[in-house]
Amino acid sequence: MGAYWGLSAQEFAALYAALVLVPPVVRLLGPALLRYRRVRPGAERVTAVELAVLAGGPDRAVDLVLADLVRRRWIRVDSGGRLTTTTTRPPGEPLAVAVVLAVSFWRGLATARTLRLHLADSPQIGEVVRGLAARGLVVPPGDVSGIRIACRVLLVGVVVSTFLGGYAVAAIPVMLAGVLVLGAAELVPSPRRTVAGSRLLHGATVLGTATGPGPSNGQVPGWIRRWRGGWSGDPGGR
Repeated sequence: MGAYWGLSAQEFAALYAALVLVPPVVRLLGPALLRYRRVRPGAERVTAVELAVLAGGPDRAVDLVLADLVRRRWIRVDSGGRLTTTTTRPPGEPLAVAVVLAVSFWRGLATARTLRLHLADSPQIGEVVRGLAARGLVVPPGDVSGIRIACRVLLVGVVVSTFLGGYAVAAIPVMLAGVLVLGAAELVPSPRRTVAGSRLLHGATVLGTATGPGPSNGQVPGWIRRWRGGWSGDPGGR
């Protein structure tokens, strides 16, 4: 290997070893820094559904709403875990309406697992997450996706610069090393909650119920307290 823009082979190897590490470092540090977002005033007042999303993600919110609908006898569960609706009267909360419509759509075939899969990316869940993100309680998913795309662009830039420098053969190991290191970084779950969101879980004021607004004594329901912990797929409760 000859000189590369005036660099020796050893200097070239050291430079590209550092450059290959830039995308994964940005991938790991970027989302972590997003945890320290500014919190909007009044962010500590959350609904039961918002607190469920904050504590355990979309699946937990669906479980919460489903349990509340069963308790209120909007939905019946048979011995096999299959769900059916018992009334055409719509509940008052958007996610509860989505749960009832999904159960009606599946006509006695839906289970709790079906609802989790069907509603995890629903507009109702997205609206709750966006509201929490706007108040500084969760890391905006769009920002994390943007960081991931930027890291991939950085890696492509490193590989392209190797080609432009006349080292087409060296571009192959550079690309492979970059893909492996960045792939390893992608295996690390991004934090979902901000620092303020994690702090909120230790003392939240809940407004209303899971299926609609109502009076609140300012206490977190017991079934929410038992669910406090890390968001699904988020080790350490970040």
